[in-house]
Amino acid sequence: MRVLTALFMFLSVAVLVPRKSLVLTQPQRLPSRAPFSLELPELGGPSITAVEARIPTTELRTLKFTIHQPFADAINYGKIYTAINGEAANTVCGNIRVGSAGKIVTCDLESKPRFRFHSGKNVLEISATDRENNSYYASYVLIAGNASIKDVGADPSEPVLSQFSGRKFAAVIGVSRYAFNDAGLNNLQYADADARAMRDFLQRPNGGGFKEPDIVYMENSGATTDAVRNALLRLLPKAGPNDFIFVYIASHGSPDPFDPQKFYFLMSDTKVADMPRTGLGMFELQEVLDHFVRAQRVVVLIDSCHSAGVAGPRLVTTRQLARQENNVFNLYASKLYRETGRAVLTSSDVNEVSEEGTNWGGGHGVFTWAVLQGLEGAADNNHDRVVTTGELFDFVSGTVRAQTNQRQNPRALPGTNRAFPLARVTK
Repeated sequence: MRVLTALFMFLSVAVLVPRKSLVLTQPQRLPSRAPFSLELPELGGPSITAVEARIPTTELRTLKFTIHQPFADAINYGKIYTAINGEAANTVCGNIRVGSAGKIVTCDLESKPRFRFHSGKNVLEISATDRENNSYYASYVLIAGNASIKDVGADPSEPVLSQFSGRKFAAVIGVSRYAFNDAGLNNLQYADADARAMRDFLQRPNGGGFKEPDIVYMENSGATTDAVRNALLRLLPKAGPNDFIFVYIASHGSPDPFDPQKFYFLMSDTKVADMPRTGLGMFELQEVLDHFVRAQRVVVLIDSCHSAGVAGPRLVTTRQLARQENNVFNLYASKLYRETGRAVLTSSDVNEVSEEGTNWGGGHGVFTWAVLQGLEGAADNNHDRVVTTGELFDFVSGTVRAQTNQRQNPRALPGTNRAFPLARVTK
């Protein structure tokens, strides 16, 4: 099994519920914000998709809601409703036109003074119903300051991600080669290649522009258990509360065959018969995050199967050690990422193999391949040029299932924060 933890870029912290596509006999609110985004023309900057955002001023004359394609085509003009601070606002938001991205609803806040923003919390709402009676809804909480509009300037072409001023740290580990091939522990094909691709993406501007001194990269023989443990203990405590951490570990993984309640990541020098001394325990990573990490922004991607033991003499060619059902991995991972500022995506569900092969990018694990595709822009569902954890998981989940004929089903573990911006999309 292999594990990868990815931290990219981020903005405000908000939890979004996974989207579902349903056909309803009666209008209902679907847990989906996907059709909508909000723009504040006077302030510039990219569209707002998060539940909550801070703005510097109350002096706004207009705001724009966009209902994106493909949803917009199925939504009639008379089925769009808006509210500002709890009051129906269709009287000031009646200007609806068709744009290149979909339907654009412009609200004239100047026309009726009671709809103007006030200092502090302002709540904007939009809902729409399509021809099949599917209902969509989004709310936006804007915390407005008291600055004058004359003192506020923004470059509308500048992505939100670049406004993050904290430091970004990453630990990227990939193990395909193992020194001790006992108990069915055989080499992987592309875990190291996946780790290299992830490291290279992080260093690019759209991946966050992580600085080389702030990235710990280890692969194969360099990724011994002690070396990885020491690197994590050195790197992760460096991050302050407002910094960002990305951890990616690609390797086999398994519960200890002699103590199945303990799960280990298998590094290059791990001996299956002696995991407590030679493996990197999931509980160790938990302790580091609980006791040594101050950063409030942590995203973890885990590319591995969830096996229960160690394979027999047969050859192990995928990222697994056995296919017996056991959910110990998810139990540990859920504990790791309970905090609201953390997110974790796993490559597969219980009793599944995390597949790798030449079908994906010429040589990748299917999960990592899909992650990279998503971060490059394929996951940008609302076309706001920012890929969030929620968008990434929705894209990766569907893509991996399709690519593996439903054999592999990625998961977002309970408590995962879906609002982290991860990557900037460039044309």
